[in-house]
Amino acid sequence: MKIIAAAVAALSLMAPAPTADDVRSRLNAYLLEYEPKLSELIADEHLIQRDVPRREGRPGSDYFLKRAMHSEVAFIGLPGDAGWLGFRRVLRLDGAPIDDQLGSLNAVLASGFQDDYVKARVMLTDSARFNLGTPRTINLPNLPLELLAPHHAGRFATRIAGSARIAGHQTIKLVMVENVTPTIIRAFDGSQMRSIVSAFVEPGTGRLWKADVITRDPRPSAEFDHVVSVTFKENNALGLLVPAKMHEDFFAGHDRKAWGDADYSNYRRFQTSARIVPQ
Repeated sequence: MKIIAAAVAALSLMAPAPTADDVRSRLNAYLLEYEPKLSELIADEHLIQRDVPRREGRPGSDYFLKRAMHSEVAFIGLPGDAGWLGFRRVLRLDGAPIDDQLGSLNAVLASGFQDDYVKARVMLTDSARFNLGTPRTINLPNLPLELLAPHHAGRFATRIAGSARIAGHQTIKLVMVENVTPTIIRAFDGSQMRSIVSAFVEPGTGRLWKADVITRDPRPSAEFDHVVSVTFKENNALGLLVPAKMHEDFFAGHDRKAWGDADYSNYRRFQTSARIVPQ
């Protein structure tokens, strides 16, 4: 009888499994605290992109492309819950320095001038021309942070889709499907591009360890899902998780396969007397 009573007592002490709403609420609280900390940082990015023939059922063309970019990047949370912006300034392309008049990303973000936003956006738009494949500015680790921002929560249907162990930490996998138009991401021609986000969240703390974003072009001719996957790691010196790696699958042609892999290092703080405010 004592054994049975002990078993019943143990069962009564077990916490119920968290719901999707529970995990999403913890993630929201974590992101609200996380945003100002990550917004103080600049990092080095080493990005390698490849564009090769697709051999699966199609002959493809014979040329192979590879591009290596070394850049400085920053991920800025805008005030007033306005969302995230990612900034990139390409410093070297395939080992050769980029000669431009844009100045340092660190200097632009730290100056505190009202036109900081405009200058940083010019840098980001300028950097897009170095990408292989279709023009885009979403291949930065801030993409899942923007889509997961609490003010976007109502745009997504959310469910739990299992669990996974990431970097030694047990996480719950949240899958969020965008079901509101206009979509957050749109093509250059204005086409709606629905996003599906998988977030691997530590249930007790709300910490985000990994996020995968699939962006779907609804046009029948597109036949392609753009993918950005970001993993985070602990930075002991800074006392927080930071983007560590990014993988991207991007469109380069129906007979091509194209992807990119980035590593992030040398995180450092910049100081500013003002936050960037969009015009």
